[in-house]
Amino acid sequence: MSPQKRQHSRDSDDGYDREMRNRENSPCCSCTKFLIFILFLGAAVGAIFGFIDIEQIENFFTGGNSSSSTGSGGEDSGGGGTDEPAFSFMQCPETGACCNGLPSNCDLKVNELMFATAHNANHDNILVPNHEAPLEGALEAGYRGLMLDVCKCENAETNTFEITFCHSICGVGPRDPSEVFENINSFLNDNPNEVIVINFEMSAGDPTPFEIWEVMKTNGGLRQKSYNHESGAAWPTMGEFLADGKQLLVFEHNYSENCFDPTNTGCTKRIEPWFTYVVETPYEFSNVDEVENYEASCAENRGVLGQKDFYSVNHFVTAIFGPSKSAANDLNMIESINNRISACERITEHEVNMFAVDFWQRGGLPEVTQTVNKERAKKKRKTRGRFLSWFRG
Repeated sequence: MSPQKRQHSRDSDDGYDREMRNRENSPCCSCTKFLIFILFLGAAVGAIFGFIDIEQIENFFTGGNSSSSTGSGGEDSGGGGTDEPAFSFMQCPETGACCNGLPSNCDLKVNELMFATAHNANHDNILVPNHEAPLEGALEAGYRGLMLDVCKCENAETNTFEITFCHSICGVGPRDPSEVFENINSFLNDNPNEVIVINFEMSAGDPTPFEIWEVMKTNGGLRQKSYNHESGAAWPTMGEFLADGKQLLVFEHNYSENCFDPTNTGCTKRIEPWFTYVVETPYEFSNVDEVENYEASCAENRGVLGQKDFYSVNHFVTAIFGPSKSAANDLNMIESINNRISACERITEHEVNMFAVDFWQRGGLPEVTQTVNKERAKKKRKTRGRFLSWFRG
C-alpha cells in the first residue's frame, strides 16, 4: 500500500473513531443511557419492594408469553405445563347425587358453598394478563366462579355497537360472548352435576345487564339453566338447585342503575345485582404484605348495605404494570389461601363463598375449595344430628 493510501486509511479510521466518540458523548446518547439506567434501577427497586412484578417486565420483552407453571409451593391447578392436574376436583361416585365434585355438597345451600373463582377470567390473551390460559381450562381444573368484563364496542365493518368481552378498553383482549357462552353450556352439558357462578362487570361503552342477557339467552341451554332468585326467599340447597335443572347463577355489578328492581331501565330479573346479595373485601392490593394484613384485607368493603348472603374474598395483587404473577406464586399456594380464609372468617364472621385469584393455573385453590366444602357439610350434618337428638328428647 502506498504511503498516501496508508495515510488515507489512518485518516478514515481516525474519522470513524471521532464520530463514534462524538455519538457516545452526544446529549441524545447520554440521555438515552441515563433513561435506560433509571428504568432498570427503578425496576430493580420496584421488584425488591414489591411494587413491580419482574415477570411483568419480562412480558414487555416476550410479548406476554413469559410464564411459570407453578408457584413456590409446587402446587399446580393443572394446565400450567403439566401433563395431568395435581389434584382431581371431580370426586363424584359413579352413581348417586353429586354437586360440584362432591356428594356432600348437595346438602349445602348455594350460599353455604365455596366457589373457586377466576378474577377477570377472560383476560388471558393480552400483554399483561390476569391468566395464562383461557377460562375454559379453569372450568376443567375446578373453578366454578367466573368474573367477566362486559364491554359495548363499535364494529367498524357494520358501523354498529356490539356486546363483547374485553379488558376495560374496547379492542384489548376481546372475546366473542357467544363463543364463551357456547363453551360454558357445553361444559355444563358434559357435567350435569356442576354449578357455575358468573359475575359480569359492566365496563367500557356502558353496556347494560339486559344487553348481555339478550346475547346470553340466544343460547337456549343457558337460558334454561339460569336461576332466578326471588328477593327474600331462602337460597336452595345445591341438590335442589340441580334438581330444578339450574346450573348457573348470574350476577352483575357496575351498572349505573340499581337492578334490585329488575324493571329499571337496562335491568333483567335473570341477572342478579351482585352487591345486593354479596359483600366483598377490598380488591386493590399493591403487594403480598397488604393482602396478608388481614384486619384490613378481610374487611367488608363493597356491598356493606346489601343482604350479605355471600362473602367474596379478593386474593390477588395488582402492581404498577398490572396483575402480579410473582405474587400469585405466593398467594395461590394452599397455606396462603387457608390462612386468608381462616382470618377472614374469624374477623367478619362470614363464611367465604367466592375466593377470587389471578393466574388460576398456579397454586391449589380447587383443592382447598373441596376441603373447605367437605368440612362445612360435615359440620352441618353434626349440627343437624344434635338438633334431632335434642328434639327427640
